Amino acid sequence: MAASPYDLTRTTDFGAPQRSRFSLARLRAGGLGGGFGLLVIAVGLLAIGIGWNGMAGGGGEVNGVPNLNAQLPWLISGGVLGLALVVFGAAMLIVHNARSDRARLEAKLDELVAAVSRGAAVTTPYPTGPQPTAAGVFLAGGSAYHRPDCRLVQGRDDVTFVTEGDASVRDLKPCRVCKPAETLAR
Repeated sequence: MAASPYDLTRTTDFGAPQRSRFSLARLRAGGLGGGFGLLVIAVGLLAIGIGWNGMAGGGGEVNGVPNLNAQLPWLISGGVLGLALVVFGAAMLIVHNARSDRARLEAKLDELVAAVSRGAAVTTPYPTGPQPTAAGVFLAGGSAYHRPDCRLVQGRDDVTFVTEGDASVRDLKPCRVCKPAETLAR
C-alpha cells in the first residue's frame, strides 16, 4: 500500500512500526442540502436587493438623471443572478426533502421486510407436539378457543389443548376467525 500524507506511523510495545490511518471528516453535500439551500436562497435575495438598490439609486443615474442604459446592468446582474440563486436554492431544498423522505421510507420498508421475514420463518404449523385426535378438541388462547389450524394461535407457546366441555367450563368464547363452533355443528 502506498503511503499517503494522512498516514501516521507509531510504534507498538514491541518496537515494531504500526501504521494507522488518520481520518479526516468528509463533507457531504447531501447532509448540507437543507441548510445550504436556505443559504443560497438568502444570497439570491440579497443579490436581488443589491440589484434593485443599484438600479433605483445612484447607480442607475447619469448626471443625476435616471437613465435606462445605466439601470439595465444592475437589473440584469442583480435580478437575474438573484433569481437564479433563489431557484437553485429552492431546488436544493426540494431534493433534500425528497432524499430524507426516501431514506425514512426505505427504513420503514426494511422494518416491514424484517417483520414479514420473521413471521414467515415459522414454517411448521403449530402445534409441533402430538395432537389429540378426538373430535371436538381445540386449542385455547387467553379468552377464546380455536381450531388447531387457526392462524391466531400459530407459533404461540401459551396455548393448550381443551375439549368443548373444558372450553364451556372455562367460559371461553369461540374464535371469530376460525369459527370452531360452526365446525362442531357439522
